[in-house]
Amino acid sequence: MSGLRELGLDFIAEGNWERALACFAESVRRQPNDHRSRMLAARCYGKLGEKERAVTVLHACAEGLLRRDYLLSAIAACRQALPLAPREKRIRETLARIHARAARIIGGKASVPPPLPPESLYDGQVSGDLMTLNGSELSDTAINVLAAPDPGGHADPEARPPLPLFADLPREAFVDLVELVEYRELQDGEAICAEGEGGDRIFVLVAGKAEVSRRVEGQEKRLAFLGGGSIFGEMSLLTGAPPTSTVRAVGDADVLEIERQDLNELARNHPTVPQILAEFAQTRMARNIIATSPLFVPVPEADRSALLARFTFKGLQPGERVIVEGKPVSALVLVLAGELVVQKEDPAGGVVSLNVIREGEVAGEIALLKGLRATATVVATRKTAVATLDRASFEALLKTYPGLRDYLDGLSERRLKQIGEAMRPIEVLDADELVVEG
Repeated sequence: MSGLRELGLDFIAEGNWERALACFAESVRRQPNDHRSRMLAARCYGKLGEKERAVTVLHACAEGLLRRDYLLSAIAACRQALPLAPREKRIRETLARIHARAARIIGGKASVPPPLPPESLYDGQVSGDLMTLNGSELSDTAINVLAAPDPGGHADPEARPPLPLFADLPREAFVDLVELVEYRELQDGEAICAEGEGGDRIFVLVAGKAEVSRRVEGQEKRLAFLGGGSIFGEMSLLTGAPPTSTVRAVGDADVLEIERQDLNELARNHPTVPQILAEFAQTRMARNIIATSPLFVPVPEADRSALLARFTFKGLQPGERVIVEGKPVSALVLVLAGELVVQKEDPAGGVVSLNVIREGEVAGEIALLKGLRATATVVATRKTAVATLDRASFEALLKTYPGLRDYLDGLSERRLKQIGEAMRPIEVLDADELVVEG
């Protein structure tokens, strides 16, 4: 069926919406679960001025995807229908069922979903090849195929398909959010978000795959691949810090974008939304940091969440100092998102940048271990989120997990050596006297 779909896409590129509709409808006739072709056919109906039929096709598509537990794709289908018919009751009822399906077992957040929609007026029973039809005959015959129910797919009543963030919202807020989000279709290699740019939206990968990369020493380095259902950008949205990596589509991909202004508008009508978003972002941030930060490696996996819970979260503005040269260091600093730079005063004037501290790395360990004052300043280069652990908790932590002291001792010695080498051309320092935060 992908051959017919590709042919339809070629017709779309040419602006031949009628021939494209024939291709997509024929693809669905042969394989009713080809919901990608249903969505594309709905676009064709819209371009041909038949908005009501476009909405009908998208509704059938969303219902079929819901029955197969493809909840994000079902949301995407509803999102495309809403601009065509903002007050369409059947689309809103389908969204309510999607929410109830995802949030069913979250205590108190989902009531019994609304009843299933009435039986479709369309049965999809078309015997001839739609590629041979034109004009109104094509439109009338295609709708019988495209609006017919997908006969397959049965949701598992015992499972709760993952739908992060959306399922945590109250139902009314969820439906309102779907109206606000932007739906994008991307081609292979197209950037979803770019390193160092933006930071004002959350991305939800509805379908397809994406590659995560970051520039390291001037070269693009691949970090990971993301699959459908992945959410990213929430820390940038929460802190205002630009993304620290670039995410590009691998093959065709569909994405929902939730902008900061959308969430602000949502919060005006639903006061619980800011707290839900903050808890969502902090939970995901905690999971990511626990999985990637070297600080947690010496700690048993079962204890890591409790350890992070001892930290206090804080947002830093560009230029804000978290450790100040000559001042006591009161807490260990863990970078959650963003970037810190370590600077030392140059006796000849100005400052020398000694080190950059990124996500998952810590600062303040040298002074805390040695009980001395900082002889360097640690400052945020951009909006940055950090977590701090006060001195008393830090000392208790080292007693509980001796392996953590070994890690921090090794880290501090490496940093002292690096700093000493960086400063040697300017001044000769005894490493035992140097107290610099790294």
